[in-house]
Amino acid sequence: MSRNKTSVMKVGWIGVTLLALMGCGQGQEPTGSAGTPPTMAVQPAIQAAVIEVKSGQVPVTVEVTGQVTAVYQATLAGRIQGTIDNLLVREGSFVRKGQTLVVLDNRDLQAELSRVTAELDNADAHRNRMKDLYRKDAVSKQEMENATRAFRVAEAGRRAVVAQLSYTVVKAPFDGVITEKYVEIGELASPGQPLLKMEDPEQLRLEATIAESDVGVVSVGSSVPIVIDALSSDPFTGKVSQILPAGDPQTHTFTMKVDLPKTNGLKSGMFGRLRLEKGMSTTLLLPKSAFIERGELASVFVVGSDQVARLRWVKVGRRLAHGVEILSGVDAGERVIVDATKGRDGALVEGMTAVASPPQGT
Repeated sequence: MSRNKTSVMKVGWIGVTLLALMGCGQGQEPTGSAGTPPTMAVQPAIQAAVIEVKSGQVPVTVEVTGQVTAVYQATLAGRIQGTIDNLLVREGSFVRKGQTLVVLDNRDLQAELSRVTAELDNADAHRNRMKDLYRKDAVSKQEMENATRAFRVAEAGRRAVVAQLSYTVVKAPFDGVITEKYVEIGELASPGQPLLKMEDPEQLRLEATIAESDVGVVSVGSSVPIVIDALSSDPFTGKVSQILPAGDPQTHTFTMKVDLPKTNGLKSGMFGRLRLEKGMSTTLLLPKSAFIERGELASVFVVGSDQVARLRWVKVGRRLAHGVEILSGVDAGERVIVDATKGRDGALVEGMTAVASPPQGT
């Protein structure tokens, strides 16, 4: 009984001691070597040029995407049924207007031509004989006219066979290049079946769809800047050649065609972008050097009246040639460090040099 009581007393004393130690540890801050609390590191002063945020006029642009196509392109098809007897071109072949591209088997038509030619010769001989007899009053005028009509029918039959025979040869309708080949030698071609596709690579245009609200912004003959990403980020100038008069009633868009200048490496099928100017708008601009960008995030160093630089997150808009548009984060009249690489959050800015605002306009 006395042993148990002694054990309980020992455990109690240990618990009291632990609580006392824990109580002493709470609410006390670590001290330095001299027993005084440490102080935060002071940012060294910096020297940097600043710029005042001002509003300015910038152009309002609409970017429209489209595809490069050939002005002249054609899908060549046969008009009669026949076996491909000869195929004289392949993809990439340059051809001239009138050049023979495909030849169909024409042996049946050649035989038919021989037959109708013979019939025409007989009809012609009979007509001439009837004319001679009519002059001698040996036959009636009706018989002579019947012979003449028979000759004309035979003549028309021969012309029809000659036309059919011409359809066995497919020729190039203009100068260009073969872009697709759908048949091979020995295949049976049917009327209307595509055989080849060709286009003129020297005359290209950009076809794009624009919203009905933007149709009035541009007109036929207007010059617009175009960027072909596959070639370069530098724009070149195209000329609007056509705006289709009827739009899509479901999407409320219109097709616009812009003629492109001859450019090395430009090919049909490439992706292109064009910009339409819709007037001017007022916005805040800062030079690109004033921003620190981390992916989709951007920030600037704003210098307050106390001359201290403070990092501030901002929302940017368009990236123009003369600056970056600021949608929110700073106000007009505030000062920002021009070169963000020199800024440090909380640093005192000494020897500030004011610089001019970024230029305005297009």
